[in-house]
Amino acid sequence: MQIGILTMHRVKNYGSFLQAYALKSVIESLGHSVTFRDFHHGSPRHLGQKVVAPSLAKKVAKIPQLVANLHTTISKHQFRHRFNTRFEHDFMPMLGVGISKNYNLQADAMVIGSDEVFNYCQNQVFGYVPCLFGHDITAKKIMSYAASAGYANWNDVIADNMVDELGSGFKKMSDISVRDENTRLLVEVCTGQSPTMVVDPTLIYDFDAHLPKQRVVDGNYLLVYAYEGRMDSAREINAVRAFALQHQLKVISVGAYHAWCDDNIVVSPFEVLSLFKEAAYIVTETFHGSIFAMKYGKQFAAFVRSDNPLGSNANKLTYLLHQFGMESRIVSTPEALEQVLLAKAPVEVFNERLAKLSAQSLQFLKQALQ
Repeated sequence: MQIGILTMHRVKNYGSFLQAYALKSVIESLGHSVTFRDFHHGSPRHLGQKVVAPSLAKKVAKIPQLVANLHTTISKHQFRHRFNTRFEHDFMPMLGVGISKNYNLQADAMVIGSDEVFNYCQNQVFGYVPCLFGHDITAKKIMSYAASAGYANWNDVIADNMVDELGSGFKKMSDISVRDENTRLLVEVCTGQSPTMVVDPTLIYDFDAHLPKQRVVDGNYLLVYAYEGRMDSAREINAVRAFALQHQLKVISVGAYHAWCDDNIVVSPFEVLSLFKEAAYIVTETFHGSIFAMKYGKQFAAFVRSDNPLGSNANKLTYLLHQFGMESRIVSTPEALEQVLLAKAPVEVFNERLAKLSAQSLQFLKQALQ
């Protein structure tokens, strides 16, 4: 079949790239032809305050700090430029994606997911995008794979009067699968039926053949994988740096610029996986950062953000860690970081559960695409 994928493949983020690459590769391995499809940003439909754009006053208030830390400001700008340039020119072609966008929503089958495709509360990013919920698509089969609602939840859907709008789109899908309990409840409220639970595409695809043969970073290091603007509190920084100093580790950040790290590097998505595999310890606060740490059996710690101006990660990250028996990786306070990192991660539990869940997820995908 000619299959289209609607996902966040153009987001310049290693996790977004790798989930897209994995899903495309798995579907192609089933004998189908796959292309990514683009979508137009929609209008905000969320009436709450989950993600509010910073006011002009707040932006102006930051100017003195930016000037005072001019070296950091310049370094961050240069990092962003390198990062964005490499994504556009080097990494996107790996997905078969060019500069021009493909808004064609016709296909034999359209797969929506994975990533936060069901998060309609992203007011300042995408807004509400109808095709991500099954609307405006011309296909014999419409389905979702490992969709997530992110920080949107069923209470939001009711408060925003979106139950019928989302529900009518969901009902156009022949098969709906989600990757976390929060998203399952959201779909259930809108449809009256419970969707299938599956795992993220990065957990059903083997990246080993893509990993570089040589180390990306020499020596022992602690890897930081956190979005820009997060993990910037003095307590968290001091905890990470104190642990690294005690264990004679360099602090390496990949994917975002953090001035307090020893080095901020821009590498390919597959080199990122190698960095996770070779790290002595990992500190993250992202969904895919936790997946990659678990996938390679590493000692890691995860900060869960219940309230953050960039959006909470609590719904998806908490469920993920509980799903694989990794609750012990959650950092309750920065002062507990050392205890979490040194406590043995239950890798055997993860591997046992992954074997079962990945087989079930792959079976769902095969049957849904028949």
